[in-house]
Amino acid sequence: MSCLVRHFPWNGVGEGYRIYEGWLNSLSTPEAIGRERFVESPVAHPSVLVRREAFDLVGGYHDTEWAEDYDLWLRLLEARVSVSKVDRYLYFWREHPERLTRVDGRYSVENFLRCKAKYLLSGPLADCERVVVWGAGQTGRRLSKHLLRGGAPIEAFVDIDPEKIGGTLRERPIIDPDDLSMLMGSDTVILAAVGSRGARGLIRGRLNAIGLREGREYWCVA
Repeated sequence: MSCLVRHFPWNGVGEGYRIYEGWLNSLSTPEAIGRERFVESPVAHPSVLVRREAFDLVGGYHDTEWAEDYDLWLRLLEARVSVSKVDRYLYFWREHPERLTRVDGRYSVENFLRCKAKYLLSGPLADCERVVVWGAGQTGRRLSKHLLRGGAPIEAFVDIDPEKIGGTLRERPIIDPDDLSMLMGSDTVILAAVGSRGARGLIRGRLNAIGLREGREYWCVA
């Protein structure tokens, strides 16, 4: 169980953290938290209370090369533990330059991608026969590296950049979104891996429009 959070002092909070706070507070139900868990950490660590039986079920914290809290959330959610939030601001999060997210290498973008890849492979991608990565930019390129190392059956990349369409990335074709239907099937999972602001909503809208279900046929991972 978590709650809504608010950073302070507000005039010292950068734009990125303000956007993250807004996204974080938009997730309150178990369905939303589970669905968006690969975008970013869906709960603020200091705001969480975990039942002992759930904590023990997944083996508690692990000493990993990435953020131990995010690793724990992903294991809890993979084990189908229900995570939700009280719809009240009960935690006020101090912003300061010595936060672990700023000074500890385990919180680097690369290590977050490695963590996401690990739990994508053991969760949504465990039984799929074909993976399509929407995004041939920096995020898609970096995440796909870790997915391929773990054996993910990546078939293709999707992008809207005309200079990329028709080319290849990691020896896979880069296709136009209009050609996505050729690769779809019951064994296909799409990963929306574009980190640009606003891109997630646009991709989500397009995939929803063709009847795909988030959290089943596709997952947002950035």
